[in-house]
Amino acid sequence: MAILNLGYPSLIAEVEKVVELELQIRQCNIIVDPQKIRFPVVVVDCS
Repeated sequence: MAILNLGYPSLIAEVEKVVELELQIRQCNIIVDPQKIRFPVVVVDCS
């Protein structure tokens, strides 16, 4: 859990959302490239 000490709580929260989204997608058997999900999430978080 050392990553929690880097001072990026918003980024960590976004990563957790992406992980939850990926889990939901897998449960629905929808094939989506993870990079296509992460990239826009990071851009929105940093803008």
